[in-house]
Amino acid sequence: MRIDVFVLGKLKDFAQIANEYVKMLSQFLEVKLLELGHENIEDTSSLKRDAAKVLRMLRDDDHLILLDEHGKDFDSISFAHHISELIMTRGKLVFLVGGPLGVDDSLKKRANERISLSKLTLTHRIATIVLLEQLFRSFKILSNQKYHY
Repeated sequence: MRIDVFVLGKLKDFAQIANEYVKMLSQFLEVKLLELGHENIEDTSSLKRDAAKVLRMLRDDDHLILLDEHGKDFDSISFAHHISELIMTRGKLVFLVGGPLGVDDSLKKRANERISLSKLTLTHRIATIVLLEQLFRSFKILSNQKYHY
């Protein structure tokens, strides 16, 4: 079982923290973290290029979850149960963290669902760390292991 996390942009100094969470998650499942896209926030044409790259990487049965400030809200317990249900009923889960300019409409259309990590707007770096931490928390909850909840 594997979950993919695609990040449109570079994690830079946040990569070490992200990789720590990927390592901690490995006790439950494989998580593949991919940094894609460009850092040039002036180049709106990069949205289409990034979208084409992501769409080429997806299989038809991949369940694409777009992180979106207007997406569905979860608390940690309900997020854990939602992830559990998706793992049992869907293809591979792929989370997409948009970059500084967001994502192209083609990715919004391809997304199977949109979730929100916060009502606040988060940078792609912070959103990636929060997502990975919540995935780790979810698997701790689902396996009845103690964690701060």
